[in-house]
Amino acid sequence: MDQTRASEVDVGALLENRRLSRFHAVTFGLCLLILFVDGLDYSAVNVAAPAILKAFQADRSAMGVVFGSVFVGILAGSVIFGYIGDRYGRKIGAVLGVLAYSIPALLTVFATSIDQLTIFRAAAGLGMGGVIPNIVALLTESAPKRFRVTFVMAVFVGYSSGNAAIGQVAAWLMPEFGWPIVFLVAGFAGLTLSVILAFLLPESIPFLAASKPQAPQLRLLVARAAPELKLAPDSRFVYRRPVHEIEFSLKLLFSGYRRIATPVIWLAFFAESMTYLTLTAWLVVILEQVGVAPRQAALAYSYSQLGAIVAILVLARLLDRFGPRASVLSACIAVAAIVALGIQGLSPALVTTIAVVAVACGSATHQSLIGMVGGFYPTVIRGNGVGYATGMGRVGAIAGPIVAGFLLSRLPLQQVLFFIAAPDLVVALACLALDRVARAEWPVAQSPAWKRELPEQVRPLVESK
Repeated sequence: MDQTRASEVDVGALLENRRLSRFHAVTFGLCLLILFVDGLDYSAVNVAAPAILKAFQADRSAMGVVFGSVFVGILAGSVIFGYIGDRYGRKIGAVLGVLAYSIPALLTVFATSIDQLTIFRAAAGLGMGGVIPNIVALLTESAPKRFRVTFVMAVFVGYSSGNAAIGQVAAWLMPEFGWPIVFLVAGFAGLTLSVILAFLLPESIPFLAASKPQAPQLRLLVARAAPELKLAPDSRFVYRRPVHEIEFSLKLLFSGYRRIATPVIWLAFFAESMTYLTLTAWLVVILEQVGVAPRQAALAYSYSQLGAIVAILVLARLLDRFGPRASVLSACIAVAAIVALGIQGLSPALVTTIAVVAVACGSATHQSLIGMVGGFYPTVIRGNGVGYATGMGRVGAIAGPIVAGFLLSRLPLQQVLFFIAAPDLVVALACLALDRVARAEWPVAQSPAWKRELPEQVRPLVESK
């Protein structure tokens, strides 16, 4: 039965208590497609790396710079497009982000040198990093309160699926059309998606209510999200923010038990990115070096990304039950599998299996850090806590592939694999430390003294996770 709302509609309260509907399905599905194409573009250079090295007769150290340039772009893009999303809207930020990684992908086809390739990949990285904050904000602001975390975590299945799909494209089309085909596929997919998004992706209702409460679009979106409501002609839309919002201070990340937890978290993110993102960047090159045929190497990359989805779901359940120490297992398995890739005399099928295990466990460990980090920060500083931690991970992602490329040109493969795997041992130790913090076994975590370091208005809230 229809309901008539009062002249003032609090869209925050309205949305957080909604049942799942077609409106949510469309928003989630389009965000999933954004990350799917993002995954296509991100992994295009990974699966094409051996062919690019041959085409340009380039040194592996130069290819390492190409890999690292992507993460320089991602780091900058997350800041630039995050600002665009906050200033002009989540939809605009997301659509521009898709264009920003799609157009450079198409331009990459015309690259005639490694230097040009580096520039195009750095430009694409801007868009890859730019869509993430806008997608997370859009889903968080659109989903019912009880589904917000699920929406944000589940949408990244699209990213892993895109990584897997581009491996299939490389395996079946590159032998006939050459390395540019993977960038053509990713670029055209992105351009097509940007047109679809321009027409179908809904803007964030809370964003419009806060910034453009008189926009006709806002009334239409509220009607789509809550079709049973009969809005009065004079209805006004408002978005009330929590009264306890405070100005962030870096000191809050190091209050009490977090003076231990935060440095350990930063170290874990840096080290895990050094291992996982370096491994995925160089995986196809490494597999071909140990004797796997080019098509099989590309397929192995695809299978490993599918395996990552399974490993992430399994580890997520273990984390819920056992806490951070569950990630110790996946990190150690990843280390063993990475090192085993260098064992001589293994069949291509066995090497492929080991590669799938290495990437799957590495990805699960990588995502587990993202999943657990929020629990170490109260609501009032959680966003910044996660942001600083992932920033440290991006620094590791820039450095790891570059250093690995330098070493691959100068050292035996087995030694390079030890370099790639070793940071995950640091991650395992860090997870053990975080487990102790989580269970309040560190003396500083047991003491309530840290509460006195926070502003008075925040103290009642800091224990909320």
